Amino acid sequence: MVIVLPTNINMKIKILCFGITRDIIGQFEYTTSLEDAATIADLKQHLSTNFPTFASLKSLRVAINSEYAEDLAILKENDEIVLIPPVSGG
Repeated sequence: MVIVLPTNINMKIKILCFGITRDIIGQFEYTTSLEDAATIADLKQHLSTNFPTFASLKSLRVAINSEYAEDLAILKENDEIVLIPPVSGG
């Protein structure tokens, strides 16, 4: 007998936006839903689809729950994501 456990097909994540990402998304805190086991790359694609200007960002660091993460990192329900755009200054 095989038991199939329900999967979370709409996990909720909170995204904190800084710098240009805040300007593009239009708010500091943005909450969205993604499919279960989505990655940072999936999130970037989601944001590019919903906010086309987002795709023009050449460099962007992402943190999951206060830890830097790469594009293949898997997101979990209620993760807090921070979008960290490049910083310039002098």
